[in-house]
Amino acid sequence: MTTSSDSHPLDDVAPDIEARLAISEDLVKRAKLLQSELQLFTDHLAEVYSDYFQHLPTYMHTSFTSEVKAEVQSQDRTFEDLKLMDPRAEHRVQSSNLPFLEPVWDTAKRSRDIVRLRCAVSNGPFEKQILAPGTRIVRTQGESQPFRSGSFVIDVIADGGLSWYKVSSMTNKRLLFDLAKEAVYCGDSGDDNDDYDDAEADAQLYADIPLFKLARNLANTAKGHRIQTKSPNAFLILPRVEEGVYTEIDKLLEACRQRGVSLLCGEAVSPAPPLSENLLDIMAPSPKANFTEVLNVDTSLLVALASDFSHTKVSKQPWFTQSHNDHTDLEIEKSMLSLAYPVIGSHKLVCTKEAAETCLHIAQTLATESEKARVHLILDSDSEISQEQRVEELQRLSIHEVPPCLQLPIAIVDMNENNCQDHLTDPIKKKLETVLNPGRSVFSYGWASGLTTMTCNSVVIKQLERDLEQLSTLGDLPWPSIWSFPTSRPFVGIPKDIRKQVRRHIGDCSVTCTCGVDEIYGHRSNVTII
Repeated sequence: MTTSSDSHPLDDVAPDIEARLAISEDLVKRAKLLQSELQLFTDHLAEVYSDYFQHLPTYMHTSFTSEVKAEVQSQDRTFEDLKLMDPRAEHRVQSSNLPFLEPVWDTAKRSRDIVRLRCAVSNGPFEKQILAPGTRIVRTQGESQPFRSGSFVIDVIADGGLSWYKVSSMTNKRLLFDLAKEAVYCGDSGDDNDDYDDAEADAQLYADIPLFKLARNLANTAKGHRIQTKSPNAFLILPRVEEGVYTEIDKLLEACRQRGVSLLCGEAVSPAPPLSENLLDIMAPSPKANFTEVLNVDTSLLVALASDFSHTKVSKQPWFTQSHNDHTDLEIEKSMLSLAYPVIGSHKLVCTKEAAETCLHIAQTLATESEKARVHLILDSDSEISQEQRVEELQRLSIHEVPPCLQLPIAIVDMNENNCQDHLTDPIKKKLETVLNPGRSVFSYGWASGLTTMTCNSVVIKQLERDLEQLSTLGDLPWPSIWSFPTSRPFVGIPKDIRKQVRRHIGDCSVTCTCGVDEIYGHRSNVTII
């Protein structure tokens, strides 16, 4: 006995050639529609992640794109072969992969904040939980190494990595066949006792049923991964399976749920919405969409905003280090300010006292005169200089257009402004201690005050993510909002042999130097004593 849910255009190919050609032509159209929609998604990803700190769009869809492309080529070839009366073409019509690819894409269109499509992840055994693909502070690929161990393919990873979706094209007819094959059908499985109501007994009863094995592997793989201090939520999508038709199938589905997997079957799977710009923004929102009105600026970005590398055309010099040469080349490839200005926009900018002092100290120690002038325009709080004047002065010191809306000066704040540090728990503060100052003050202030932090230091961000994932929970505190630029720019500076050094008095030497700094450095023309 079969139900309407088991019927499909590919199950019974019409005997006459006209009908076969019509079916094949429909498959071609469906495959190309899927490919065109996927291309729109690909283009959208490239746009919203264009200046992200990693090149993510390719990783997000490569596997699925390849599968869809292969299906389009296969259906094109099948349609042409059918017109030539090739008997092998009929089998290829029946074996189309569209009944699987289309539900995967429909699942993607029902999802939010997609991380990956058709993503292979490690399936264990797990000595400890490993980092799953997704967003903690920034979007990363996690720690899965599926080709070194076993692998399990997740069809859609969404909600920033918190939700894993696996799609199956199984039908009621197929499930009945599998149950009958394993003698788990109409009570033929043996002893009829209440022990089979137990989850472990069900695990033994259905151990060799493909759907149950799929649900078990999905659940175990999800439990072996960690995203934002917890395991991803696992979903199994069964669009061609109907519940409430066969008791045996319903018991099997319940056993799958007992493994820790949420099942969506038949009519419970809502139709996918039509693709649109609004839907694309839901499927892949811009990482900048949740920026706060006020942006917290790290020392690395303060330096980049004042660097000669960023504002002028720097030529390589004999005294340049390899780092100098590398940044000269990087600036030629992509201007730092072309990344920074669009992201900063007209947002109000703040930085911690520690971040500002570090930037000023670096500038006083080694920066060129033009770099010192830019630092002054960016950070000096002299109220007699207006925002418009600062922008005009900065423009005179730059070959790039300075946005008139750039909010200068950057306000300097206390890292515990309004006692914001009280929002951070002791375990979080302990993890933040691994970050050296001024970074610790920057990231803790931004997080505690609920501001988006701007940085060029992606290495520290990755380490902070790992450290925070070791916590059992962050409580009610959301993960920190941080934007990491894909590159940085140090000061060009001046050669060490002509660099003016700064030495500070120790103690009160306002009348007479008692610390010895004047005696040691007073005769050196390249030393400034303060």
